Amino acid sequence: MPEVRWTFPPMTSRPAHAAQPSPAAASPPVQIGTHGFVLRTLLPADVTPRFVQWINAPAMRAGLNLAQLNFDEVRLRQFIASFDGRHNHIIGIFDQELLVGFYTVDVNLAHKVGALTAGIGEEGYARRKVYWNTIDALLDHFFVYRELDKIVARVLAGNSAMLFNFVDNSRFFFEARLREECLGQDGRRQDVLVFAAFREGERPQGVSYLP
Repeated sequence: MPEVRWTFPPMTSRPAHAAQPSPAAASPPVQIGTHGFVLRTLLPADVTPRFVQWINAPAMRAGLNLAQLNFDEVRLRQFIASFDGRHNHIIGIFDQELLVGFYTVDVNLAHKVGALTAGIGEEGYARRKVYWNTIDALLDHFFVYRELDKIVARVLAGNSAMLFNFVDNSRFFFEARLREECLGQDGRRQDVLVFAAFREGERPQGVSYLP
């Protein structure tokens, strides 16, 4: 892939007979440069008042269907420290030194499947542009370096801003609509749309999402 810089050798280069890392083994941080952005594992030291402000914003909570977060700097640092870099990841999206958003990936190690969420909080950034310039590198990182076979994104049917990112997206395929899967912030039941990306590329049964 053009314009991508990795920071450590791919795990797939390890001989098949090599010992597997123990569950407690430290995992290298994510560090990727792609299309002018840097994706890297967030640290508690990355917390700033600006970060606290936009992660607490109503628009962020609405997109992720979260209750009031009430993060302050201390609680946000504790939250970031809770990601172990193996079973779960929180990865910042940086433009130069400015944190503009994040990805989280929750990993089922036994089945080699990751669950992806994302948020762009900094004002003035076109979300589709940020996602489309970073998602390919992130997916390939987890497929090559972290040995996942599938990554799934679950999006509220009413979250049109996020769903727009899946239109004509060649990496993710629309898999299912889960009817009345969860409660929205207004107390009404919401459908959830499931999209999936695969290590081996396109799947014949995959279909592009059409709103």
